[in-house]
Amino acid sequence: MDATVFSESVFIHPPKSKAPMNTAYQLRIELRDFKPAIYRVVLVDPATPLPKLHKLIQSAMGWEDVHLHGFAVPLKSERYYRVPASRRYEKPNPDIWSEPANNESRYKLQDLMRQPKDKLLYLYDFGDDWEHVINLKSVVETELPLPHLLKAQQGCPPEDCGGPPGAEHWAGVWRDKKHDDYAVALQMFGKNEPGWLDFEALQKAVKKLQPKIRKPC
Repeated sequence: MDATVFSESVFIHPPKSKAPMNTAYQLRIELRDFKPAIYRVVLVDPATPLPKLHKLIQSAMGWEDVHLHGFAVPLKSERYYRVPASRRYEKPNPDIWSEPANNESRYKLQDLMRQPKDKLLYLYDFGDDWEHVINLKSVVETELPLPHLLKAQQGCPPEDCGGPPGAEHWAGVWRDKKHDDYAVALQMFGKNEPGWLDFEALQKAVKKLQPKIRKPC
């Protein structure tokens, strides 16, 4: 079932308060190789460090943040593992023997994306290989606190299910109560249909990443 949920408008015309306007990137983050598409639309500060962008993606998508991850700047239709280390940004890992990628903690989002149509890859779990395509849709001015989840379609698959092919297989098993592995699929997805989305929970998770506003004494 297609689960799509929208949040507030990006723009406020005219401003109804004296709250400062924030410059934000409007990003579309899509999990690759799924139909219907699994994606989120978020607003984020361009100066966000990559480790914090990782936290935002995890919260907005609904992942559990229990695996390694990395970012990459692709050329045209490059997939993550085809991008050379010089254009990848990862957390330093002493166990990797190949050419090391750039240290993600030294870079901000605006270092890798500068104008609409710029693209970034985000890979989660170097095993299941959940590859996300991040597109910079626009640069906006907004009163909304950042980061902010604007839109979401389809919930993410369960962790450790074998990547996109495994997710498709286990979703089919979940729909077949007579299947020998139905109990396993039920444990993976729970009672909600594959693709089910709890938008309010995702919004709350993203809201926790917003800086706390100190009240005047």
